[in-house]
Amino acid sequence: MELVRQSQIKVGVYWIVFPTYGEAKDAVWRDPRMLFDIIPEDWIVKTNESELVVYFRNGSILQLKGADEPDSLRGAGPLGVVFDEFAKMKYETWGIVEPILRANGGWAWFVGTPKGKNHLHKLYLRGKEGHKEWMSGLIKASQSGIIDLEQLEESKRTMPAALYNQEWECDFLEGEGTVFRGVREVADAKPLKPQDNHLYVMGVDLAKVNDYTVIAVYDRSTNQQVYQDRFNTIEWPFQKKKIKAISDHYNRALCVLDATGVGDPIADDLLRAGVPVEAFKITEQSKKDLIEKTSIWIDQKTIKILPIEESITEFENFSYEIGPTGKIRYTAPEGFNDDIVIAHALAVWSLQPLYREVIKKPKTRVEIAYEKAKEKQKGGLIDEWGEWAEV
Repeated sequence: MELVRQSQIKVGVYWIVFPTYGEAKDAVWRDPRMLFDIIPEDWIVKTNESELVVYFRNGSILQLKGADEPDSLRGAGPLGVVFDEFAKMKYETWGIVEPILRANGGWAWFVGTPKGKNHLHKLYLRGKEGHKEWMSGLIKASQSGIIDLEQLEESKRTMPAALYNQEWECDFLEGEGTVFRGVREVADAKPLKPQDNHLYVMGVDLAKVNDYTVIAVYDRSTNQQVYQDRFNTIEWPFQKKKIKAISDHYNRALCVLDATGVGDPIADDLLRAGVPVEAFKITEQSKKDLIEKTSIWIDQKTIKILPIEESITEFENFSYEIGPTGKIRYTAPEGFNDDIVIAHALAVWSLQPLYREVIKKPKTRVEIAYEKAKEKQKGGLIDEWGEWAEV
C-alpha cells in the first residue's frame, strides 16, 4: 500500500479513514493476519487494537479512523490520509481534514466505488479537468485483471445493467434513470384462457390513496402474461370477490399479494375463502429485490407481457434515484403510478427460469465417415477419396 511506503520515507502520522469506525476495525483487526498482508512485520514496533493504531520502528504512526466520528479527525495533524470508500462519507469529512493537511503540507487520496454523481465525482473531475493539485484515475473491474471474467459475466447476468456498470465498471450514473430497458421487445404476449394442466400466478397490487388495484396473471409454464385487470373505486368486499374469481378461473392461480398495510387482512380473508395466497411484505429492500429481478428478466427476455400501452408506458417511466450516500431507490416519477409495475414484479417473483432439454441430434453418415477417417489418419492429410467413398 502506497500510504505505508510513504510512512517509511517521511516520519509522521498517517490515517486511513473509513465510512464508519466499525468498518475501520473490521478492515484489519477482524483478522490480525490481514495487518501483515499490507505491512512487513519487522516494520512494526507495536499495535494498539483499542485505538486502531500501528507504531512503526522509524517513528511513524498509522491510525485507522471512522468518518462517523468526526471529532476524532480533529487535533493531531496527519501528513497523509487515505479516504476509503469516500462516496459513502459526508463531504464535510474532507472539510475537517483539508485545512490540517494544508497546514502540514500533507496529501490525501480518495478511493471508492461511484455512488451517483456526488462529491466523489466532483473530486474526480478536478483531476480530469487539469486542476494543479489534483490527479484522477479510474480502473474498471473488467480492465483490472484482478476479478475473474467469469465472475463478472455472472454479475452482469444477474444484476440490472445500471447497477452492474456502477459497482463493477465504475460508471458515475446520473442521479436518476430508467430501470426497465427493452420493454417493447417483450410486449408481444397474447391474452389467453386457462389451459388444462397449466399453473398460473397472479401478482396483486392493492389500491392505496389515489391509486389502482392491478392484477397481472402469468402462465408459469411459459413465463408469459395472459391476463391483466386494473381498477379503482371498488369496495373491498367486491375486490376480494374479483380476486378470488380470477384465481379460480386460472386453475386456482397462486395469488402473490402486496400485504403491506391494508393488504394483510385482505390476504387472511382470501386464504379463508380458499384462495392460495403468498402474502408479500414490501419494504425498501424487498421492493429493490422485486424490481431488480423483473428488470433482469425483461432485459434477458425471460418473460413476455401483454402489449398494453398503459403498462408499457409505466414500465418505461419507472426510474431509480441515487441518494447522497449512493443508495438506490426505485420509484415512479411524479405524476405516474407504479401499481402495474409492482403487480408484475410480484408475479415474476414466483416464476422460475424455463429450462429446455437439449436434444443431441444423431450423427449423419458423412460425420461418422469423417470421424473414422480422422482416426485412421497418420500424420498426413486424410485420403480424399478412400474414406469418403464408403459413404
